[in-house]
Amino acid sequence: MDQLPLSSFLGPLTHTKKNGEPVTAKAAEVLSVGIQFTPQNNACNLLDWTGSGEIVAEGRWSSSDPDCLVHHLRLGPHAMRVWVDVVKKPGVYLWRPTSDMATIEEAIGTTIAWPADKVLMR
Repeated sequence: MDQLPLSSFLGPLTHTKKNGEPVTAKAAEVLSVGIQFTPQNNACNLLDWTGSGEIVAEGRWSSSDPDCLVHHLRLGPHAMRVWVDVVKKPGVYLWRPTSDMATIEEAIGTTIAWPADKVLMR
């Protein structure tokens, strides 16, 4: 009986863009060794972007690809797209507010752009 490669069941082990390029070198490196992103290993804390150092929310990393979209806008450099799961400081203003959201509390359950140096992986 012929054996099929594991990738035929699991799909590719590196996350790629539509054009086939890896999303980020780091993500491709992690995924290529078979580690799947889960809430346990992509959980993060969002620090106040104004510099106070306070944790304003807990969430999950989604992307660091500067070309990915966050609410129809390009993410850009030095930023991360993150899911907002738990808010610690409800009145904190978003780094990039939208017409629908101005504070971190209004972003629960959606993705937002956040400065990469203000995202701490847990």
